[in-house]
Amino acid sequence: MQRDGAAVALFAMSAALLLSGCAKQKVRSGPKTVPVRGKVMFTKGGDVKALFNKQARIEFESIEQPGVRAAGAIEEDGSFVVATITPEGGSIGAVPGTHRVRLDLEENAQKLVAPQFLDFMKSGVKVTVPSEAPIEIKVWR
Repeated sequence: MQRDGAAVALFAMSAALLLSGCAKQKVRSGPKTVPVRGKVMFTKGGDVKALFNKQARIEFESIEQPGVRAAGAIEEDGSFVVATITPEGGSIGAVPGTHRVRLDLEENAQKLVAPQFLDFMKSGVKVTVPSEAPIEIKVWR
């Protein structure tokens, strides 16, 4: 559990450094992104509030740009905002195109959702960025 918290803290610190330009070297800009806001919702057998304070994140993986991912914390009401971090830099949002979606949960919280939602290939959830409709990620237990 502490290792998961350390990973999230490292991700957050990296994002802050990349986005704020605090590093001594000039920060290179990351990929062109589009702001992404959404909401995780349980359709049966669970409560999104149970994920809060469990190091719960949502992750998007670009299909058209392999290896480019965006991630964001899942808030108490299920809402999220994602940011993209690459070796070239970071930016708020996700790259345009189709993305596979998964939840990244600390080990003791993984039982709160059906196991397929923890894996990009098994979740069956895909989103298109930008989206004309609100992004709602529907999961169950």
